[in-house]
Amino acid sequence: MNPRPLLHIEGLRIQSADKVLIPNLNLELNKQEVVALVGESGSGKSLTALSIMGLLPPQLNWQANCFNFEQQALDSLSSKDWQKIRGNRMGMIFQNPQSSLNPAQRCGKQLLEVLQQHQPALDTSYETHINNTLQEVQLEDTPRILNAYPHQLSGGQKQRLMIAMALLCKPKLLIADEPTTALDVTVQKQILGLLKQLQQKYGMSLLFISHDLNVVRQLADRIVVMHQGQIVEEQAAPSLFESPKDPYTQGLLNARPQTSGRMKRLPTVQDFIKGHPLAPFEKIEERQKKHESMYQKTPVLAIDQISKTYKKKGSFWQKSESFKALEPISFNLFPGETLGIVGESGSGKTTLARCLVQLEKATSGHVNYSGNLQEIQYIFQDPYAALHPLKRIDATLMEVLKSRDLQSPREQLPSKVQELLLSVGLDKELHQRWPHQLSGGQRQRAVIARALAMEPKVLICDEAVAALDVSIQAQVLNLLNDLKDSYQLSYVFISHDMHVVRYMSDRILVLEHGYLRELEEADLLYDNPKHPYTQKLIAAIPS
Repeated sequence: MNPRPLLHIEGLRIQSADKVLIPNLNLELNKQEVVALVGESGSGKSLTALSIMGLLPPQLNWQANCFNFEQQALDSLSSKDWQKIRGNRMGMIFQNPQSSLNPAQRCGKQLLEVLQQHQPALDTSYETHINNTLQEVQLEDTPRILNAYPHQLSGGQKQRLMIAMALLCKPKLLIADEPTTALDVTVQKQILGLLKQLQQKYGMSLLFISHDLNVVRQLADRIVVMHQGQIVEEQAAPSLFESPKDPYTQGLLNARPQTSGRMKRLPTVQDFIKGHPLAPFEKIEERQKKHESMYQKTPVLAIDQISKTYKKKGSFWQKSESFKALEPISFNLFPGETLGIVGESGSGKTTLARCLVQLEKATSGHVNYSGNLQEIQYIFQDPYAALHPLKRIDATLMEVLKSRDLQSPREQLPSKVQELLLSVGLDKELHQRWPHQLSGGQRQRAVIARALAMEPKVLICDEAVAALDVSIQAQVLNLLNDLKDSYQLSYVFISHDMHVVRYMSDRILVLEHGYLRELEEADLLYDNPKHPYTQKLIAAIPS
């Protein structure tokens, strides 16, 4: 006789006023089991998690034939009953810890409030229990952590703090909603290992939500794949990776760059759903010939010993301080080249990129570029923050076009806007939409169109695909490669994802604490890293 599941959902239906978001979902989670819920944005993963936690927005209606946790029906709980379960018997780790923590309250006080609400009578003191929990999530400097505000912690520290907060009451079920998406590969590996270790130690069940199957490969016992509000495949983790049955699952697995070779074009989920075969692989001889001709040309950008030091002004009581974010560094960018830049948070990647376009003024050294500085354009990580929320897409592009060419007749601008949108794969009817009316992938395409409006020679892509689902990411990477050929562009491509950097780059530059550790052709660096830091980055990549 099979033991009763910890969580049993049958016939879950979630809908808004005008749309059914999840039509009929059945899900079970056994005691001490790790289940990964995988799918793209909009597939219903987070809605499912929020319904389990009783946190669905009030404008959504939901019902279920069965919705039990530890044999207790959740669909009839009052708000007071939910407070006894949420944070106590169930815990949740959200994707963005900064928005989940109170910015105006010290971290220690936030942890204390959880215990005071759910564990009024502990065998040990609150202070001892909090210190022990912080030690378990490998936050060693507990006095500083407890006294700090959230903004004073690194991304990895904030995520560990969220894990500690969820574990304070030793929940039976822990839900982790994309907890590693914004983290460097090394920190991501540490967090995944930590979650697995703690799940086994406390015998918890873990529901891990992600859009990336490779992230959950070593973590999950069972994988549930969602698409458009429905479960399309459910298998034990090893079986799913060996023989995925649904075309959607096959697309999720293959949309990421492969380690065994370099495809000429990344497949998307839609390619698999439509039954299109994989694109051919690029031959090594083709790549070598391309590099030989490329590196014989005059560099389009020459960086000569630039460095950056930030100075913090002192006061009557405190001395001024300085922080060297970038040590002297030199390199060239050649016409048609994509130069990848990798490193952990704080390595100096973004500082270097901002110095190239003079968003930051270098402390020393020179950026040598023969043309107009406007021919170097920047694509930011967050497309929503990069677009004016009160300007339609056409107005944003027209503003750039007018600033570039003051003599161009005004009546020609709409047609130029449509040409730009079509060049990045956006339908012309989208030009009158506001940024919030576009999807993440559409917004990133609009940002790329705005950069192209300046007729650039160099594009700096700073984590430009980090926040996108793997399928949308594949579409944008294919687009960038197409545009590079069409517009004769050179790229500086910054990312913490080594698979993506290898696929996109001709050479890769590795930064650690502001120092250039290695600069080598992409395949050579990936297959035979020489510096220990590069070896650490590659070893942390999910296999």
